[in-house]
Amino acid sequence: MKQRISSLDLQILAGELKNSLESYRLNNIYNVSDSTRQFLLRFNKPDSKLNVIVDCGLRIHLTDFNRPIPPAPSGFVVKLRKHLKGKRLTALRQVQNDRILVLQFADGLFYLVLEFFSAGNVILLNEDRTILSLQRIVHEHENKVGETYEMFDESLFLKDIPALQDKKVYTTSQVEEWLTETRNKFSIATSALQEANVSQKKGEKKKKIRVPSIHKLLLSKEPHLSSDLLSKNCKMLHLDPSTSALEFEDKSQKLVELLTMTEDEYHSLLTAKEREGFILAKKNENYNSERDNSDLEYVYETFHPFRPYVDDKNSANTHIIEIDGQYNKTLDNFFSTIESSKYALRIQAQELQAKKKIEDARLENERRIQALVDVQASNEEKGHLIIANADLVEEAKLAIQGLLDQQMDWNTIEKLILSEQRKGNMIAQLIQLPLNLKENKFTVRLTPTQENDENSDESNSSSDVDSDSESDNSSSSDESSDSDVSDFETDEGTERKSRLKSRKGQKKPATVDKNTVKVTIDLGLTAYANASEYFNIKKTSVEKQKRMEKNIEKAMKNIEERVDKQLKKKLKDSHDVLKRIRTPYFFEKYNWFISSEGFLVMMGKNGVETDQIYSKFIEDNDIYMSNHFNTQVWIKNPDGKEVPPNTLMQAGILCMSSSEAWSKKIAASAWWCFAKNVSKFDDVDQSVLSPGVFRLKNEKDRNELPASQLVMGFGFMWKVKTAQSESDHEDETSALDDDNSSDPEDIEEEASPVVGTTEPVEEMLQTIDNDFSDLQVRDDAKVDDSENETDGEDVFDTQTIATNMVENMNRKVRGKKGKLKKMQKKYADQDETERLLRLEALGTLKGLEKQQLKEKEEIAKQQKREYKKAKREKQKEIQALKFTRNEKVHVNYTKFLEELKPTLEKDDEIIDVVPVFAPWPALLKCKYKVKVQPGNAKKTKTMTEILHHFMKRSVDPTENDKESDWPREHEMIKSLKEQDLVLLICVDKLKISLPGQNDTSNKGKNTGKHNKSKSKGRKK
Repeated sequence: MKQRISSLDLQILAGELKNSLESYRLNNIYNVSDSTRQFLLRFNKPDSKLNVIVDCGLRIHLTDFNRPIPPAPSGFVVKLRKHLKGKRLTALRQVQNDRILVLQFADGLFYLVLEFFSAGNVILLNEDRTILSLQRIVHEHENKVGETYEMFDESLFLKDIPALQDKKVYTTSQVEEWLTETRNKFSIATSALQEANVSQKKGEKKKKIRVPSIHKLLLSKEPHLSSDLLSKNCKMLHLDPSTSALEFEDKSQKLVELLTMTEDEYHSLLTAKEREGFILAKKNENYNSERDNSDLEYVYETFHPFRPYVDDKNSANTHIIEIDGQYNKTLDNFFSTIESSKYALRIQAQELQAKKKIEDARLENERRIQALVDVQASNEEKGHLIIANADLVEEAKLAIQGLLDQQMDWNTIEKLILSEQRKGNMIAQLIQLPLNLKENKFTVRLTPTQENDENSDESNSSSDVDSDSESDNSSSSDESSDSDVSDFETDEGTERKSRLKSRKGQKKPATVDKNTVKVTIDLGLTAYANASEYFNIKKTSVEKQKRMEKNIEKAMKNIEERVDKQLKKKLKDSHDVLKRIRTPYFFEKYNWFISSEGFLVMMGKNGVETDQIYSKFIEDNDIYMSNHFNTQVWIKNPDGKEVPPNTLMQAGILCMSSSEAWSKKIAASAWWCFAKNVSKFDDVDQSVLSPGVFRLKNEKDRNELPASQLVMGFGFMWKVKTAQSESDHEDETSALDDDNSSDPEDIEEEASPVVGTTEPVEEMLQTIDNDFSDLQVRDDAKVDDSENETDGEDVFDTQTIATNMVENMNRKVRGKKGKLKKMQKKYADQDETERLLRLEALGTLKGLEKQQLKEKEEIAKQQKREYKKAKREKQKEIQALKFTRNEKVHVNYTKFLEELKPTLEKDDEIIDVVPVFAPWPALLKCKYKVKVQPGNAKKTKTMTEILHHFMKRSVDPTENDKESDWPREHEMIKSLKEQDLVLLICVDKLKISLPGQNDTSNKGKNTGKHNKSKSKGRKK
């Protein structure tokens, strides 16, 4: 799987990032959770936000997905925020022929260097390219804090991105030279290796020479060509990239064709205006269409700016995804999908592993049950054999018992039985040696298909059977058939094995009857009693089997439920990792709500935003509402119909609650009028009023509202997918981006042309600078020289600089003019050098320099005042133009009302949850809502309680009850953060009323007073 961008990828991304990010401000920098090497950079402009994900040394791209952020930043991110937060990105460049991106902030005040080679690095530099902080210290390159970064200089930003070099032309002689060089190196290395192998000690491994592949050779000679692109073209020409370069000595023309094709495609990729990316995905072997999501059918492998090559063998198991637009979208889709699906794939592997373990446990339990069934059949068969051969068993038991009654030694008994077996005794043939007399048991061999008489005849005919070898066979088979049954059947095995080792010189039986069954007989019981014992063992085994089957069934059911529960929990947790960033509506940057009748109500958070609403969206039929606290609220009426009283009442609640009336708990009323009765210009001089201040054209058209209750609410609305496409909303937001006149810096940039260049300053200072132009080291010396040359025809050409200085020094003294003329004639023969030396000795120059500096400072201050005055006048002109134009931003308000729903239907597809802080009557239709009133609680703590309350409510898994919470709603609410929701609350201290809970805001105070009164009563 491809994880690192190539040099070709970085070249394409650098151009796209430059066009997208330059002139944006860096709003903030964040760590990405579960990684210390990933950073999230958030850039913004008015009505426009861009997020950039940086993985140190691996990748950089724009992203449309939100990443999980840890609660506290790392030390490195804190340093980056200290220097870069709020700075404007003025330039973005790539170091030529290297995988380094340099981001310039504030016109070279700081630099952020991103290295994408080796392990990568992120380095912060100051204006002198001194390292202020870095992600990791590299001792080999002396990259440490305080050192100067030498990988680029100021010339990198003096010009735009360097033009692409011309296409290279490759010839057969050039390629043959490369191959000859490789052959010579291989010959030299081979001879050196042979000499080394001769002197090599025995036992050491012989070294081998690796010949470079043709792909590696071409890439080393032409490193600017992408490795992936070169490999793809090799396959297209049916060349194996891993083939040795020495095999192409007679195929130089083929290599020239390969290089030419790669060079052409390389240039076309870098110069293409319309770009597209490709993602190569391979089929997931563990995919199950009934169980898994369709997104897991293919797993992403690589991404390229060109169409990858897939041979016929792998075409069935691969899928190529083509993504139009910027190459950033391809990378964002690739990595975001991998990060989202890697948890699902991991859970899928865990699920398969768990099922395999469950299946193994099921097979093991079935084996145990089958063993019990086999034991039951064996015991039943042995019991029936004992009953069928009861006479033979009794005779064998009596024979052994008789020998024991004679107090004969046990070894002697076995030798006697062995002797009788060799003689062909039928009863002795039934007995299996050795005997287990220690436990008062012995083993007999019974045939299940023949009668006792027939057994006796066959036993007489089959003689010379080695009893020891038979006992060996019997002991091994007895262990396999009677294992795990009871002590009655298996206790004699160990002693029997020890005796077999000491008897290896006996004869082997000529024939072995495989149909015989070994049965253990207790000498203390009769034949029928022994048979009954086997039947009892069978009954015990049947009961044991039933208990085992019952326990196994219950255990397996519990294991499967626990595994499914754990997997489902992990699968749910994995969905919260990545979430696509929703493009906000234009009104979400203000305080807003949608009334119960479907009217959009907006209120600016400050005076500038209030003016924005008025200039961009408000038309004559809309409603303007205000109060005695100078709080402005706007009601949009796009259809021009009559605004209902409920909407006016709800807007009045927002107007009063957002003012000082909330904190002072004053029950006051607001007033309203149509927007056509509102003006932004003063009625006296027609100047633009200050931000947030409006004038009524006719005071009589003002309509008073009744006193408003200070009852607000916090709730959630749901953005659902409708028939209209998402592109409509993007077009609307892009139209809003074009109007950024409210940005103070944009106004400054527009106002600066009024002052123009610094020519007025130079003209005002010309009389002073002409006298001192040759005495000071100045950047504009050439300009002064040119001015002196143009004055060559003047009548005072013969005057020297020193003479001018004397005139300027004494020009305010009366009666000295004639004396000065005499002095000029007297000292006319002095050269300038002598005259300057005399003035310097007298100290005249120092006094004149101080006077000159004072005059310059006064003129600079005057120029600064004039610049600010012109700037203010230009701003007023821009504001006047903004409020006088009749063109408004076109917005499809019907689309917003269709997308935002207070309550979901079962068939609705949720796109996102939209929090809203609105008057309580406007939230009555919402399923998730909490009443908010003036109080003493803080916003963040209150928001935490609200989210906790929503997550504790009962959930309807079937999603049939509209009044109950649904699982997918809780999944959306779970992704919200308190810090983001607090920004919506436009009131001060507050108090919430949760259903089913008493108000606990003043509980502690009342309890304390009650306790004090009790204590006083006791004292009395």
